[in-house]
Amino acid sequence: MEPAEYLAALEDAVTRTFVAADGTLDLPVPSCPGWSVSDLVAHLGRTWGWAATIVTDGSPADRPEPPDDAGDAALVEWARGQAARLVTALGSSDAESGCWTFGQPATNWFWFRRQALETVLHAWDAERATGTTTPLTADLAADGLDEHLTVMVPRWMGRNPGTWGGETFHFHRTDGDGEWLVHLGPESRVEVEHSHAKGDIALRGGAEALWLWCTNRETLGAAGIDVFGERALAERWSSQITF
Repeated sequence: MEPAEYLAALEDAVTRTFVAADGTLDLPVPSCPGWSVSDLVAHLGRTWGWAATIVTDGSPADRPEPPDDAGDAALVEWARGQAARLVTALGSSDAESGCWTFGQPATNWFWFRRQALETVLHAWDAERATGTTTPLTADLAADGLDEHLTVMVPRWMGRNPGTWGGETFHFHRTDGDGEWLVHLGPESRVEVEHSHAKGDIALRGGAEALWLWCTNRETLGAAGIDVFGERALAERWSSQITF
C-alpha cells in the first residue's frame, strides 16, 4: 500500500474509534481482556503521540501520558490531540526518509503502515465493546496479517521466546492472494516465507478472520477458519503469542 492509503486508513480508524468511544468509556473491551474503552483510548493516545515524535525527530521517544486524573472529556480531548499530531507528522514527512523503527524498513514508511494497522485493529476493539464491528477491507486485513507475522510476532518472540522447536504454520488467505509459512524455532527464531508449502498446521480463511485470530481477537470457530494438521499447535499459538 502507498503512504497516502495508509494515512487515509489511519484517519478513518481514528474517527471510528472516537465514534465507538462516545459515551462508552466505562465498557469493557472483550478483545483486550482487563481493559475498558477508556484504557484503550489512553493506550492509543500514548502510541499516537509516541509515533508522532519519532517521525518528527527520527529518533526513539518516550510515550506521552494523559493528564493526571483526567476525566472522560479531558482524556478524549488529549487523545484526539495526539491523533492529530500523528496525522500531521506523517502527512508532512517523506516516507522514504530514514527513521528509528523496531522493524524493517527503517524509514518513515514503517510508521505509516504500523500506525494505520494498529489503529484499524484497535478501532475494531472499540467497536467490539459496543457489540457492532465494521468489516475490515480484505486487502488491508491481509496487509495487517503480513505485518503481524513478519514484524510483530518476531518482536514478541524476542521478548517471550515460548517453547517452540521448529513448528511450522501455513496461513492461506481464501479471499485473495496471500500465503505465509511461519517457522517458530528456539532462541526466538522466526522465519516467514511467502509461499505455498505444507506446514505442521494449516489455517485457511479470509484475511480478516486470520488477522483477528492471530492477534487473539477471535476463536477459530467464530472466525470460520478451517484447520488442517496438528490442531493443538493453534492452541499453543493462542496461549504463547498474545497481543
